[in-house]
Amino acid sequence: MKMRTMAVAGVAALALTGIGSGIAVAQAGPPPVATIPSLTGQSTSVKLDSGFTGALKSLDVTPAPTGKGTVTDGTATFPITGGNVTVYKPGEVTPYVQGMIMHDGSGLSLTKGSTKVTLENFVVDPGQPATLKGKVSANGSTVADSVTLFDLDGSTLKPLMTDAGAGTATLTGTTVRLSSDAASALNKAFSTDALKGGTTVGIATIVVNLPGKGGSTSSMPGTMPAGGAETGGGSTATGGVDPTLLGGGVLALALAGGALVVVRRRSADRG
Repeated sequence: MKMRTMAVAGVAALALTGIGSGIAVAQAGPPPVATIPSLTGQSTSVKLDSGFTGALKSLDVTPAPTGKGTVTDGTATFPITGGNVTVYKPGEVTPYVQGMIMHDGSGLSLTKGSTKVTLENFVVDPGQPATLKGKVSANGSTVADSVTLFDLDGSTLKPLMTDAGAGTATLTGTTVRLSSDAASALNKAFSTDALKGGTTVGIATIVVNLPGKGGSTSSMPGTMPAGGAETGGGSTATGGVDPTLLGGGVLALALAGGALVVVRRRSADRG
């Protein structure tokens, strides 16, 4: 009993010594509830807003795709080339959806006379706030390797659509707005002040492969947050878990800005 009392006293003294000397004991953060460490395809597309294209036309600025990007019937499409997403329980980590969706080798050029500005290698960041960053070049010279080009507003999201046969999930409705920095840079390049930060560029649609399809991989150390579809970065969305997803063994999903996470139920968790 005496030895035990001495041991307890020793531990207490050590703890007090540590506090008094400013020594902090490192504590592990909360574990993620879901991750997709290797995200694959298929694409992010933006239905260009007529107000935005009209403003470009009035300035004699012509948009065109670069690399593997395409523009068809007013919609610019960029292939997804990689990325990762990690989801935490809302309230434990801010932002609770973290990661990136990459679009290397594609972009959009804006040309007026002899001036050509290229925006490419887009990276969707579902953080807080949700943004789309990219590389900026002017007449072939790099202006910035990574700068916020567009702000993403997920409050306009529509219900998730899935195609079990194709193994894909489609998220549409995120509003893409021109960032203030991008507007200033473009105004300077084209000698105008007509472009404004916050201008609606268009509505985005993201199509991704479900986990286990097209090379996507995922892990689920815990349970996804309840509520079906949720958004980060201050955005909001409504709707529950898609019945098609439940029928296919998918546990839940989380939506943030322009990012999508779909996690399959482990076989041991299935009823």
